[in-house]
Amino acid sequence: MSQGYPSFPSWDEAQPVEYAPPPAVAYPGPPAARPSAPPAAPASMPYAAPYPAPPAPSFFAQPAVGSSVPTVITEIPMAPAFGRAAPPPAGYPDFDYATGIDYAAGPVAPPVARKVPRAAIYGIVATALLAAGVLGYANLHSRPAASRPAAATPTPRASAFEAPPFPVDPTGPAVPTFPGASKGAPAGLRADAPARQVAGATFGRDEDVSVATSGGWPFAFRIPADWKCVGGKVDLPDSEAMVCFDKRTEKNERAGIILRTCPSTCDAADRAKLDQQWFENTAGLRRADGDTRFRQTAENGAGKYQLELGHFFTDPASGVKYQVGVDARTAPAQKAKAQKVVNDVLSQTTF
Repeated sequence: MSQGYPSFPSWDEAQPVEYAPPPAVAYPGPPAARPSAPPAAPASMPYAAPYPAPPAPSFFAQPAVGSSVPTVITEIPMAPAFGRAAPPPAGYPDFDYATGIDYAAGPVAPPVARKVPRAAIYGIVATALLAAGVLGYANLHSRPAASRPAAATPTPRASAFEAPPFPVDPTGPAVPTFPGASKGAPAGLRADAPARQVAGATFGRDEDVSVATSGGWPFAFRIPADWKCVGGKVDLPDSEAMVCFDKRTEKNERAGIILRTCPSTCDAADRAKLDQQWFENTAGLRRADGDTRFRQTAENGAGKYQLELGHFFTDPASGVKYQVGVDARTAPAQKAKAQKVVNDVLSQTTF
């Protein structure tokens, strides 16, 4: 065995000398057989003659198989099932040891077993349950009701921040402005705009049209219902452009519109300079009023009808002075469409 572990004695080691075995356990033998004969009569019996032997036990003699001997039944007096017997016959002691009958105690009638109807038992049980429920209900309502503490009124806590009432305008970072884009929402069509024209036809009141505009432009204008407009580009400083055309023919019927600011003074010299940049060639220009120039060509070098417009106006909402230019070109037979677009732009920019 390795060191560090305790050693144990062998299990067959001899016991010490002082050891003594425990005493043997004595078990009682079987009980003695009880005598079958009745006990001797007490010496104090008042009679000297011996009491007669008990009669033979009762038995039922069954006849043998095939025998004609009738069954014989012999009866002996037995102790009654209940109570005690009548006084002993003459010559017998008060207590008969053979039969176990106590004559001295006198006659005792056997108990009478009475049957109680089942309905009566159910009625008693139901009455007891009903009485218990009534008592419990009366006891429950006789107790004092538990009182609930009064609800405390919450005390509002002071807050350093007070939420603004709704509705409120949302706040957030400014939306960036992209190059070539104008600020503001698209303007709507002016219903009170004066009806003006520099040449030819104008849109009727009930004519099927579309409305064109661009974000940040201070006006909108009408175009034929089968036209559409897209953003454009023009080689002019500080200018924004839009191109509108017939969706079916595209190149055959179209109009280019520009918008740019005029210098703060926007005097005659400034306007002459801007007109020169826009029209390039001022030959054939006509004056409609002090703010408007136009030129109409029945058929240009490409065989198109062409109507050009240059108009200065001041936006009443912002006070900014602008120049708007329109160059509409169509087939000579469709020149009314070009005239309607040019005249409507002039009407919507006249304040």
